[in-house]
Amino acid sequence: MLVGILGEGVLFFCKAKYVGYLLTDFLCPKYLQIEHVVKRMEKRKQCDLEVFNWFKVHVIESKLEPSIEHQELCSLLSLGGRVKDEDISLLVNAGLLTRQLIDPSMYWLAIPNIGSILKGLSQGRKELLSLLNRRRYKEMMLAPLEKKRLRFSPLDMRFHLRDLIGSGHLKTDHTPTGIVVRVSKD
Repeated sequence: MLVGILGEGVLFFCKAKYVGYLLTDFLCPKYLQIEHVVKRMEKRKQCDLEVFNWFKVHVIESKLEPSIEHQELCSLLSLGGRVKDEDISLLVNAGLLTRQLIDPSMYWLAIPNIGSILKGLSQGRKELLSLLNRRRYKEMMLAPLEKKRLRFSPLDMRFHLRDLIGSGHLKTDHTPTGIVVRVSKD
């Protein structure tokens, strides 16, 4: 299951051994985003900027999931000081949080520039599966497959292979000539 992708790093969770995530890849762009927002707010002299520091120190560093419940957000922010509804509105308006449409008491941690990366991910998946599905036995040796370039994805072929193997769309088999990647029949 894909959770999100950030800038140059990748954040995703999967049950398979091929896929993982780097916490620093998640935190670095988030810290940069917070610093950018603080600088923008300082220029406007609009508000009390303490809430951004509380968010960075108490929420970002302790939350590994991509969403957070309103009560948990308030309790984590209150470790830094007294939290008001205006503080949470400020975080939402600054683009650090977005409300979930299904459950208004839940927030997503916003990830900058996620749209273009997710588009590349979905197009790369389609392109790789299409490439293998056009083959006679819907399989190909791993080594030459890793050398192929995808036209519609900025992500590397190896990333897409690991993603699709981890999600169960592709399977690998060891043969005397090397590793074969094939489309799952499920």
